[in-house]
Amino acid sequence: MITPVQSEPMHSYQSEPVQAGERDALLAEVDFKWLMAGQGWWVDTARFHGDPDYAAQFLRSALASPCAALRECAACLQALIEKDIVTAG
Repeated sequence: MITPVQSEPMHSYQSEPVQAGERDALLAEVDFKWLMAGQGWWVDTARFHGDPDYAAQFLRSALASPCAALRECAACLQALIEKDIVTAG
């Protein structure tokens, strides 16, 4: 038996379009968080944004990691933080 489903138009909950730099920053953060989890390190995103010492500690750990992808991602994220695209503190 097939049940009819009424489709509704998708609504955008975002008031402004996301800029390219912001989109890149978000993707870098997601990659960073997953790569860190793969190494057994769990990143609290809210704390990462609110506590510069916490963020710096994780970035240092990531930059010293044996995982090349994590090191590259951390360097990218650090550059975004320095450009003030990502907030770390």
